[in-house]
Amino acid sequence: MSRLVMLILATALVLAWIILATKYEKMYAGMVRSIDPKEYKYPELFCVGFALMKFLKIDSKSKSARKRIKEIAEVQGKRYAEYYFYVINAAKWTYGFTVLVLLEILGALADSSMAVWMGAVLSALLMWYVEEALNDKLEARRDELLADMPQMLSKLTLLVNSGMVVREAWKKVAYGGERELYREMQMTVQEMQNGISELEAYRNFAERCSVKQIRRFASTMIQNMQKGNAEISYFLREMSDEMWDEKKHLVKRKGEAANSKLVLPTTMIFVGILIMIMVPAFLGMKL
Repeated sequence: MSRLVMLILATALVLAWIILATKYEKMYAGMVRSIDPKEYKYPELFCVGFALMKFLKIDSKSKSARKRIKEIAEVQGKRYAEYYFYVINAAKWTYGFTVLVLLEILGALADSSMAVWMGAVLSALLMWYVEEALNDKLEARRDELLADMPQMLSKLTLLVNSGMVVREAWKKVAYGGERELYREMQMTVQEMQNGISELEAYRNFAERCSVKQIRRFASTMIQNMQKGNAEISYFLREMSDEMWDEKKHLVKRKGEAANSKLVLPTTMIFVGILIMIMVPAFLGMKL
């Protein structure tokens, strides 16, 4: 009886997958063609995920979606943030649903309820992994921004103290590096060259980076410039000292996190060694 139920469930899921793939293939062909196969595996199947999103009414209008799009904008840029929101969700639902269908089929054929439950668990884990991959990129980007900020502030402070105006000092520092923070500064320079006011360009810089320390830096810098740059040199020197301290704490936290990640594999190795030692010992005692 249980096998019959599993067969019916597996058949229904297979039919649902086939219908979604064939009915919506042409509708989402344009979206699918623009997906980089190096970044997302099997993008040709993503019509299934897009279709599921349509049925589940997942779009970019909800509060949680807007928040996620803002996070995606940090990694992919504001221009393509909404597009990647749909791609990431399509990947998540395609992978999750496809794995669920495959393991439901295996479970029904092998008459194994364990395979059915494993399918549900693996499907959920795969969907979580797709979202977590973006979170890892976001965290890595923010860590890189914070890691480069002390050196950037030191250079900016030195140039401003030497008598260079802030705008020119910013430009010189921006084109002195190629990492994420310097690329964002270069974008700010390009905005100013395209006619955007200096203060507005700094606000956009803070919004793109979306890191608390950088927002505070940009906000205080704007306030000082509005007052006539009287205290800008003092502010930059103070902020530079703070960020060097912050970098020390960041390195320390990363070291602690790395140590904690080693606990599980170290424990597993230790248990494996114990088994290798204890099992022959017990077998010898019995003999």
